[in-house]
Amino acid sequence: MESQRPSAPSRPIPPTPESPVQNRPSRLDRLARFCGKEVFSPFVLAGILLLAVPLASTGHWLWQAAVGLVSVVGIPLALSLWFARTGRTTDKFIYHRRQRYGFYGISLLSIAAGAAVLLLTPSAPEVKALILAMLVAILAIALVNFRLKASAHAGMSALFAVLIPGLFGPWWLLATIPVHATVWWSRWAQRRHTTAELVVGTLIGGAIGAGYLTLT
Repeated sequence: MESQRPSAPSRPIPPTPESPVQNRPSRLDRLARFCGKEVFSPFVLAGILLLAVPLASTGHWLWQAAVGLVSVVGIPLALSLWFARTGRTTDKFIYHRRQRYGFYGISLLSIAAGAAVLLLTPSAPEVKALILAMLVAILAIALVNFRLKASAHAGMSALFAVLIPGLFGPWWLLATIPVHATVWWSRWAQRRHTTAELVVGTLIGGAIGAGYLTLT
């Protein structure tokens, strides 16, 4: 009776096109997700608007932009980073809906203070209207947050997509629509928001942007 030969060690099976190795996000996917999350974050897009509108509206733009940037971007961003660092929230963009209440409350106070400064001083009407629009946008998202985690990313990118072309010319749609689409896809692909949450955020930002252009 022949003795059994020891079986040769099995070779690793090369990955197939359906395997997880091959299905890892491509560099383009990772870039798009990073842009949608970080490069086109609400803080960045709000900052661009708070610089662009005063710059185009008044010769005394610097102090008006500074008031808006500190109250709308600086304080809320520092707050979100502190919340994340101290474990009060999951991350700086606060994934869990119930963790957002404190952030929205303090951010609304900060933006309201900035709005009060601009309303009580001889600032440009367009700048006053802009910070009020941002206050209303955050207030709307905060109120919706009691029932649905509306996407602040989608809301701010929709506001940006409407205001920049409305203020500086329709050709800017060639830039702002891709920005909004990248944000939308990124937040959905990373499973940070459902389609409904993205739609609600987009409607809030788009409606407030249209209202701003109508009233100014």
